[in-house]
Amino acid sequence: MSETAFDIDLIERYGGRGPRYTSYPTAVQFRPDFGERDYRAEVRRSDGVSPHAPLSIYVHIPFCHSLCYYCGCSKIVTRHTERAEDYLGLL
Repeated sequence: MSETAFDIDLIERYGGRGPRYTSYPTAVQFRPDFGERDYRAEVRRSDGVSPHAPLSIYVHIPFCHSLCYYCGCSKIVTRHTERAEDYLGLL
């Protein structure tokens, strides 16, 4: 029978709690003084970025067949797939 080896230094280095990544920018960076004018200025500024530059997007689909205890996202546990289909149709 084989034994599982653990790297104690690695566990101690990364064993602490960290923030849960939910958005970019993260919620603590949201400011009430960032308004429509600021948003439009950032869009204009980003127009200089190559349209072929890599882009990443995450779209959360909150429907799950079963409850998992590690996920902190908003979710609806259901086996009724028509609810998810309606949701996707509205996207």
